[in-house]
Order: sequence, then structure tokens, then C-alpha cells
Amino acid sequence: MITDFETYKEVYDHLEKDHEKIKYRVDYYLPKAIKEFQKATTFPACKWYEYECPKSKNKYIIFFYSENKNQISVPRKGCFLDVKIENKPIFLKWWWDGYKHSKDRNIEGVRQIFIYTKHFMKRYNQRFLKNKPFDFYDTACRFFARNDILMPIEVTEDINENVEKYGDEGKRAFRVKDGMCFSESWLEGLFYNDGNKSKDIIDAMVFVMTTFVPEFQMTDKQRLAIEKEHWEKWHSIYISFMKEAKDGELMLRLNH
Repeated sequence: MITDFETYKEVYDHLEKDHEKIKYRVDYYLPKAIKEFQKATTFPACKWYEYECPKSKNKYIIFFYSENKNQISVPRKGCFLDVKIENKPIFLKWWWDGYKHSKDRNIEGVRQIFIYTKHFMKRYNQRFLKNKPFDFYDTACRFFARNDILMPIEVTEDINENVEKYGDEGKRAFRVKDGMCFSESWLEGLFYNDGNKSKDIIDAMVFVMTTFVPEFQMTDKQRLAIEKEHWEKWHSIYISFMKEAKDGELMLRLNH
């Protein structure tokens, strides 16, 4: 079971040990979810199941989502961890992805932990789903099913005029299909004080999703700034990826 005393690297490695059991359970529940969707009279439809891993005692929510009748037999599917950290209920997702720590370093595989607060899910429901009454699990299932691709965006003053008061930890957001996810973020690992980032060891990246805002509720200035940051970030990732692939230096894997 996840505890407050673990590092996020340990949390990630802990959850990875449950991966095969969760994968099996997703396949196990899929026919049941399809039967439920076949009986549904309104869409989108969502079905979720609680599962506690026998060995780790971690509690997962396995979900299925059908946008319309055409998706009944091939619903979107996934899972997330339901846990309390520092006695606060959160939902947690995890994967590893490429990260470039500094200009003189190659892209490297890094553990990434995404923490979603209850406040975040409430805002997603209020501002986008507009479903009442609010249900924590149902809202989360719909969010994760609909927004499976996250584009990192640097938050500028044109996006949030108060960004400076949040410091460096508050300068990253994620653009998803339904809007913008604002976050606090930090790196976990071994860092040197001499300013030479080439020696730093990155164990994990942590993102705490704090609130959600649909782009249709933003000003034209904010939307233009988001579009600009989106494409600049995409271009930067593409250039780095293609250069390292061409030079034979691209090696996306966890090194430790």
C-alpha cells in the first residue's frame, strides 16, 4: 500500500508491480461493461469498477467509457489509483515519458506521477460536465477517458496574469481536449548546487493538478497565448527528437 513515507520514485516502482494484475482485470471487466453499455439509453455512458490488488492492497478504479452507440463494443478504458496522501483523497496516474533536463542533455525516460485533487475534479464537473450531483469517481472516469493526451504548456502572463506569484512550480500547465489543467510541479532526485545540470539525477517528475478551466471560458488573448505555447513546445520536442534520432542518441528508457 502507498504510504506518506515513500518517495515518488518508490511510488512509481510500487505501482508498476501491479501493472500485470491491473491489465488482466481491465480485460476481465470489459465484457461486463459492454453489456451495461448495450442496455444504456443515454450517451456518453461510463462504467467503473473498484479493484484492490491482493498483494499490494492498492485500490484501483478501472473504467470504461462509450461516447456513443458506435463505441459500445470498443469503449475507451483505463485505470487510476484511489489513495490518500497526507490524509487527503487524491487520484493518481503514472507513466514514464521523455524529458529534456537541459539543452546539453539528451531526452531521457523519466518516471512521471500525476496527482489529481478533489478540487480539480469538482472544477472539471462544474465548468465542463455540468453534472449534478457531483460524483468523484464518475467525474474522474469521464475526465481520464476524454483527455488521454496531455500537452505540456509553459504558463505565461498572457495565459495567467498572476503566474509569477506561484513561482517556478506553478509555471506548467497541460492542454487537453476539454481545456487547460493548471498544476504545481517539481522534480525529485539528486541536484547539484554548482549550476551544472548535466550531473543532476532525475528520479521522478511530479505534477499536482490543481484546477481546470475550459478554453471557451477564457479570453481571446489567453487562447491565442495557449495556441502559441502549444505549437512552440511541439516544435521544440519534434526538433530534439528528430536530431537525437538522426544522431543515434535517442534512448528512451528508465536508467535507474
